Amino acid sequence: MGQNSGYTTVDGEFDTLKDRSFLTIDDFKIEGKVIILRVDINSSVNPENGDILDNTRIKRHADTVKELSEKKAKIIILAHQSRPGKLDFISLEKHAKMMAEIININIDFIPDLYGKKAMDSIQKMKEGQIIMLENVRFDKEEIELNTFENDNFEKQAKSKMVTKLSPIADLFVNDAFAAAHRCQPSLVGFAEELPAVAGRVMQRELDFLGKAIASGPQPRIAVLGGSKAADSISISEYFLKKEITYILTGGVVANLFLMAEGIDIGVPSTTFIKNNVPNYKVIISKAKKLLKKYPDRIIYPNDVALNEEGERIGVHTESLPTKYPIHDIGLDTLVKYIKYIDKAGTIIANGPMGVFENAKFAIGTREVFKAISNNPNMTVVGGGETAMAFNQMGLTSKVEHVSTGGGACIAFMADETMPALEAMRRSKIKYNKK
Repeated sequence: MGQNSGYTTVDGEFDTLKDRSFLTIDDFKIEGKVIILRVDINSSVNPENGDILDNTRIKRHADTVKELSEKKAKIIILAHQSRPGKLDFISLEKHAKMMAEIININIDFIPDLYGKKAMDSIQKMKEGQIIMLENVRFDKEEIELNTFENDNFEKQAKSKMVTKLSPIADLFVNDAFAAAHRCQPSLVGFAEELPAVAGRVMQRELDFLGKAIASGPQPRIAVLGGSKAADSISISEYFLKKEITYILTGGVVANLFLMAEGIDIGVPSTTFIKNNVPNYKVIISKAKKLLKKYPDRIIYPNDVALNEEGERIGVHTESLPTKYPIHDIGLDTLVKYIKYIDKAGTIIANGPMGVFENAKFAIGTREVFKAISNNPNMTVVGGGETAMAFNQMGLTSKVEHVSTGGGACIAFMADETMPALEAMRRSKIKYNKK
C-alpha cells in the first residue's frame, strides 16, 4: 500500500498532502495553546445508574487527548451523550472519569459549558491539563441551530457557546467524525472563529475512507448489504463513478437489485421493502438505471436462503417468487463473493448479507466478513451494525480500519455534504500554514 504516497499519516503512507482537503494537529505548534477539542464519545449507557456499557469510542478518542496533553496543550473537551428525551441523556462526568483511567492522566470534569464555573476553570489551566465540559446537548442552541443554511455557519458561530469559548482558545480540533454529518455549533461554529483541524480519529477516518474509495489498490470492491438500502443505492452510484470495480450486494440491497432486474422475490420480501424503504419505487428505478449503465459491475445473488418456518432453505433465484422471506445469500453466491474478495486490492464493507442476528442465517455474513478479514490488502469497514457484526465475530483486529461513524460513514461514502468536513475544508483555505 502507498507505493506512490507522498506523506506519512498516523497509520503509514498515503497520497500527497496537497490532495488532502483539511489540516491536522501536525500543521500547528500547540505547546501552551488552548485547544477546544470536539470528540464523539456518545456511548451505550445503563439508564438505571448511568454506567457506561461500551467504551469503544472513548478509547478511540483517548489517543488524541493524550497526545495533545503530552505536547503541553491546554485541552477543553466538548462532547455529547444522546439527546433530549432519551433515557441515556446524561451528564459526562462518568465519561471523563473513564477516559482519565484509559490515558492515565487526570481529567477535570466541569458541570458547566460556558458559565462562570467553566470560564474560571479554563483561565486557571496549566500546560498539559485536560478539562471536560458538560454535555453540549444540555445547551438549547446546540439542539436548535442544526441546519446548514445559505452555505454558511453564521448562526452556529453566533451561538453563546461559540461566542463565549472561542475568544479564549487558539485552535479548534474536531475529532468527532461520527457526528461530522451534523451542523451544530460545537461541530461547525468554532471553525468560523478559529483554525479548525482534524484530530487523529477524524484524520484516520478521512484518510482511510477517502483512499479506499478514490485511490486504493485495484481491483477495488465494495460489499454493500443491510437494511439501509436507499443509502446503499446512492453509495453504489458514487462508488461506480469513482471506479470501484465491483459492488457485491446482500440483504435488502440485493433484494432491491433483484427487483430492479425484474425478478419477483415474493410477497414477504417485497412487502418488507414497501414498508421499510421510503420512496421504494424511486429507489428501484435508480437501481434499474445503475444496472443498465454498469451491467457487469453490480453483482447480486444467484441463489438465496429462505426462512421457511424457522428453517434455512436454499433456492436459486430462478425458482422465485416464494411465499417465504429471503434472509440470507445462498451458498453458491457466497462462494462467488469470496472469489471476488480474495482477489481484491481494496475492500470497503458496509452492511451484513442477511439476518445475521439469527444463527441459521448468519452464514453469508460470517463467511463474507471472514474472507474480508483474511484479505491482506486494504480493508475498510463501515460503522454502525457492520462494525458491531465484525466485533461480535472477533474479526475487528484483522481489519485495517473500522469506522467510528454509522450515519456519518454512510454520508461520506454517498458523497453527501458533511457540514463539519466542509468547515474544515474552508479552514484549510483560510489558515493553511504548511
